[in-house]
Amino acid sequence: MKHDAKMEYLQFEGDNYFERNLNKNLQKETTMGAQLFYEFISRQIGGGYSAQSKRMLEIGCCYGYNLAYFFDKCGFSCYGIEPSGKAIEYGKQQYNTKVDFLQGTADDLKYADKFFDVVLVGTCLYQVDRTLLRRTLSEIDRVLDCGGFLVISDFDTPVPCKRENKHNELTPTYKDNYGDMFLRFPYKYTLVEKKSYSFNGEFIFSEDIQERVSTQILYKEKGNLFY
Repeated sequence: MKHDAKMEYLQFEGDNYFERNLNKNLQKETTMGAQLFYEFISRQIGGGYSAQSKRMLEIGCCYGYNLAYFFDKCGFSCYGIEPSGKAIEYGKQQYNTKVDFLQGTADDLKYADKFFDVVLVGTCLYQVDRTLLRRTLSEIDRVLDCGGFLVISDFDTPVPCKRENKHNELTPTYKDNYGDMFLRFPYKYTLVEKKSYSFNGEFIFSEDIQERVSTQILYKEKGNLFY
């Protein structure tokens, strides 16, 4: 998001988005992307992975219902960053003992380097203005520890697509394959699993390029073998 669009999300559109979608979100325990990651991490836990003492960040966490789910199911220490002050206020009323909330955007993450073991990015990169995209990707990488998992759920198009936001003309959207960006230099990630589905949540291929969505699970490689 360039400066004016970023401020628009922080001051207006973040709250408006939260209010438009609150009733819909209340009807579900988790998002599709979070559920797919839970299924994945459950298999890892069955194979000896321990979520205890590990930290999870969700970028674009809304009022924290995904994070509360992982707190209960896996025992992650959960942190969420969200532009909507109203969403955070609502989330603190529901999950203040389970989620550490922070108002902000992904281009400026107020966390230490390699602080997290899991980063969830839930359908928000398409809202980031292209002038801040590179910094946003860099910030996500910075706060994720080597050996951690990056989970990106977002629109997934074979070519970049720009679309006007019918709710706010100051915040256009940008659809792309965001997981693929972390598979290129200078990042050191491996694609572990990818599930494609349509925007309405059905596991079917959509001929409409604007309706294609995926959840991609990436692993941040360890070691000094790379250049």
